[in-house]
Amino acid sequence: MTNNTHRRFALVAALLITALPLAAQAQRKSPLEDAPAIRKRVELRETRFEIGPGFSSTITQDFYHSFLGGVRLAFHFNDWLSLAAFGSFAVANAETGFQQRLVETLPAMTPSVPREPTGPQAQGSMQKIKALLGAQLEFAPFTGKYSLFGKIFAHYDFYIFGGGGLMDVGPNNASECMASTTSYCPSGFKPGGQAGVGLHTFFNNWLALNVELRDFVSRLDPSGRDVNGDGVANSNDLTWTSTYLVTANVMFFLPTLAAISQ
Repeated sequence: MTNNTHRRFALVAALLITALPLAAQAQRKSPLEDAPAIRKRVELRETRFEIGPGFSSTITQDFYHSFLGGVRLAFHFNDWLSLAAFGSFAVANAETGFQQRLVETLPAMTPSVPREPTGPQAQGSMQKIKALLGAQLEFAPFTGKYSLFGKIFAHYDFYIFGGGGLMDVGPNNASECMASTTSYCPSGFKPGGQAGVGLHTFFNNWLALNVELRDFVSRLDPSGRDVNGDGVANSNDLTWTSTYLVTANVMFFLPTLAAISQ
């Protein structure tokens, strides 16, 4: 009995010696509890404006590549959500290789094939982009810092966006287009939707390079011809058409002094 009693006392004492420090440690609050993941972080986006000039170019166009100059303005509600607006205006339109080959196959004078346009008529009805206006909501799931060759360090963010806008289009040669009975000559602002991806790479706390890839979708007839085969070129030939653009902007962030987290 004495030996059993001694064993029980020894077991209880061992449990108490082990449990008391664990209980005290459980009650003690960790100094890292509720602490931010990164201390002294430079808040490059939160509650800041950005504004800057830029240059855009269409890609994968059938008839004309448009080059546009414009400006972008955005406000960042927090580190990952912002609202932006932009306006771009065409400074040049370049003929694509496809357009040149197409026009070369068409007759210069009155064609013998019914509804076939002449080269000048076809070229006159092809649409050019004159301007592009839009607004978009941006979501930035990835932000961070990168290095080049272990010597150059820069902050970056990657975001996706979506919104709406207006595309101003018109025929290449309005008088030539209107003179043709087989041409359709829509012009003016066409509403549409847009989506894409973008990124910032920061040179310092207030200056960054912004690059975007945008798909702007609106109802267009880029050729200005009868495309649905009903024999008449009119608004029924308008179809939802994607216009892809690459844009680069130099952005200035305001205020110029970025806040630093605790």
